[in-house]
Amino acid sequence: MSSDNEQPDRPSAQDPPGGEQLALIRETVRRAKPPRARPRTWRGAELAERDPVARVLVDKGLLHLDRLFDYAVPAAMDAEARPGARVRVRFGAGERGGRREGGGLVNGFIVERRADSDFPGVLAPIAQVLSPEPVLGPGLLRLCRAVADRYAGALADVVQLAVPPRMARAEKASAAGAPTAPPPPPPPPEASSWARYPAGPGYLR
Repeated sequence: MSSDNEQPDRPSAQDPPGGEQLALIRETVRRAKPPRARPRTWRGAELAERDPVARVLVDKGLLHLDRLFDYAVPAAMDAEARPGARVRVRFGAGERGGRREGGGLVNGFIVERRADSDFPGVLAPIAQVLSPEPVLGPGLLRLCRAVADRYAGALADVVQLAVPPRMARAEKASAAGAPTAPPPPPPPPEASSWARYPAGPGYLR
């Protein structure tokens, strides 16, 4: 071990005055940060009785992985793991001793729940439901699929652009009160200069 490794935050001669105090503050803040809670592995957990398989779109954005992957739904997640919900799954897990282990945590969306899977091996369970709010509906998914096919892109990339980022505060407010009805659509704007185009009024409608 070098002296640099032993004392990474000691100021050097080039450091400005007060560098030692700043180093101590940085070290104190670094140690004070609470460790991030990692999702459970759900190893050996009881699975949902009905539709225990979730077909998930993982956020990889690679063309050779542009398909859906099946994951097991633990019974504890049965109510929240609904189609359209954001989840975290372990991607790239290997099968060991009749179960799937390892793999990196990636975000994804549940596309559908199924009673069975055509995958011949053991399914890895969903690691975490980030939000039960269904943000990826069938209509939006079809539109994203059409855009990805039209422009030779990955479905995951298009979905990440189409679905707004998660707003935890808005989700909590929605869960606390009754859902509000969406406002009526705005009326079409005046034709004005669009009237000179043959399809202008129809476009505005």
